[in-house]
Amino acid sequence: MASGAMREPNGECPTCRGCEGTRRRKLWEIHPRLHCSVIGTCLTLGDLRRIVTKLQVDVPAHAEDYQIHGMFVEAACRGGPAAKAMQKTLERRYDAAVRRFGKLKSDGELQEAWTRCLEDGDVPGPYWAILTHPKVSERLLWRSFEQVHMLSHLVGASGRANIRRLRALEGERDSVANELARAKRRLAERDRDVRRLVEQHAAEIRDLNARVQAARTAEPRRKAAEERVLELESGAVHRTLSSRLQDCQRRLDKESKRAEAARGRVAAQDREIRVLGETIDRLNEDLLAARREADSLETLLCSGLATSDRRQTAGLDLAGRRIVYVGGRNQLIPQFRTLVERANGVFIHHDGGLEEKFERLGDVLGRGDAVLCPVDCVSHNACQLAKRFCKQRAKTLVLLRTSSLSAFVGGLKQVACAPVAAIEPRPSPV
Repeated sequence: MASGAMREPNGECPTCRGCEGTRRRKLWEIHPRLHCSVIGTCLTLGDLRRIVTKLQVDVPAHAEDYQIHGMFVEAACRGGPAAKAMQKTLERRYDAAVRRFGKLKSDGELQEAWTRCLEDGDVPGPYWAILTHPKVSERLLWRSFEQVHMLSHLVGASGRANIRRLRALEGERDSVANELARAKRRLAERDRDVRRLVEQHAAEIRDLNARVQAARTAEPRRKAAEERVLELESGAVHRTLSSRLQDCQRRLDKESKRAEAARGRVAAQDREIRVLGETIDRLNEDLLAARREADSLETLLCSGLATSDRRQTAGLDLAGRRIVYVGGRNQLIPQFRTLVERANGVFIHHDGGLEEKFERLGDVLGRGDAVLCPVDCVSHNACQLAKRFCKQRAKTLVLLRTSSLSAFVGGLKQVACAPVAAIEPRPSPV
């Protein structure tokens, strides 16, 4: 069909409706009659099926290739997601051809480049570049369409002839292949027979060589065996071996006794080492705790010497807290009381049930803000009661390692600096 028949009634070029003179056309902006050739020539069925999967297009399960092609031709006229996906695929795949044709500015240059591509058989990319070029003339555009259209017919006709020739050649190939396969099988069978015979001959040769070697060495071994039998029959070897065995048994018994004694000594030494290690750990803990208590006491004494007011202990302020001391040694109670009062606190004491009534301990604990309890000089019941009482009433409890003055000073420092619900004696690192 002549290209003039494609012109719209108003005289406009049907391929450039709504398009700018300097902008390449989109797929949906070219004439609808060109869509079939573009999609059939420039896109493969694999491209179309990938777009179907990506966009989840509703396509019948057993749709033929022609039906899928027709659906995308209709979609190219409407625009939308499918047309945009085809546009993106075409631009990405034929980017080189688009850029090559984009450098051409005249219709003559476009015609010359298109002709070279046709002669070289390079059609899809240049065809897409020609159809979307902003400077392409109507004559060249429809001329390229007609050439691609006729090329598809020529390819179809030659394809049918090629198919007939291909089928004939395939028949000949199958016949030759069958004959070749039979020849290979016969050759393989002969090769296996030859290999089997070679292996049999090799095995026979190895067996004969082994027999010859055995025959060469049999006589010396027979003579040596006879001499050994005579020696054994005389009993000399047996007596020598029996003597050696008895000697080895005696040495073994002696070494076994020595090993048993050594194992006993090692076990005793291991036990002693464990006991010494535990003792060292306890001594290290006691030493570290004693150092902390001595440091606290030294700080308190130095602070007391530095201040002129003996009624106030420098560096220790209990802020009016009532300190309950449970247990301890009675001869140190006056010093504890004086120390607490000089630290701006109130001292309350209960001996834990030695002379005072145990039933009064709960009332005494209720009067205090914090409880100090030396674990080395208090009854178990009094200590447990103090723990339960302080936990229930959320009172501060400090369990002192000893009933000494230094331990008491350390406990007061914990109450003054970091009051908590219950303060246990800190473990000492080994």
